[in-house]
Amino acid sequence: MTITYSSLAEQGRPVKLAARSDRRERFEETYTAYRALMFRLARNILQDDDLAEDAAADAAVKLWEHYDCLESPTGPQAKRFVAVLTEHKALDLLRKRKRERIVSLEEAEELHAPIGDPDGVMDVNAALNKLPYEQRTAVQLALVCGLTAKQTASTMGCTVFKAEKLISRGKAALRKELEEGYHD
Repeated sequence: MTITYSSLAEQGRPVKLAARSDRRERFEETYTAYRALMFRLARNILQDDDLAEDAAADAAVKLWEHYDCLESPTGPQAKRFVAVLTEHKALDLLRKRKRERIVSLEEAEELHAPIGDPDGVMDVNAALNKLPYEQRTAVQLALVCGLTAKQTASTMGCTVFKAEKLISRGKAALRKELEEGYHD
């Protein structure tokens, strides 16, 4: 006897969508039904249309990855699942934006202004080399490579808290070293 989706459904037994051969079509049905909801939820959290679209797209990717856990493509479980995924992705994006330091044009020009070097070139490498190894590595991963604290921690094999501290202390030490070079 062959067990099919319809035979199990007739018996009143829940069947995960993974058992269906039309996973893509079912996913499209779910996404079409809830894409406006996804955008609205993300827009309410982020207060920006472009960021809301990014968060909704990230949530759609996550939905595809975990789609097999849904029993119905448009039921209340699917709606709650989509809402939670979207809220989490929007909050992740919001946290990421808060971590990024936003500076004005004037501040950016000050940050790039040459200090202490008559030729207008700072010897940042020399200042970096004076930092302890772990601080130097964390600062380089975060500032040069553009990694987040979480990615830096993973790369260095330490906790996120330690990576954040190393980056913070390393930046402070680098700033101090460059200022001392300016005053010499």
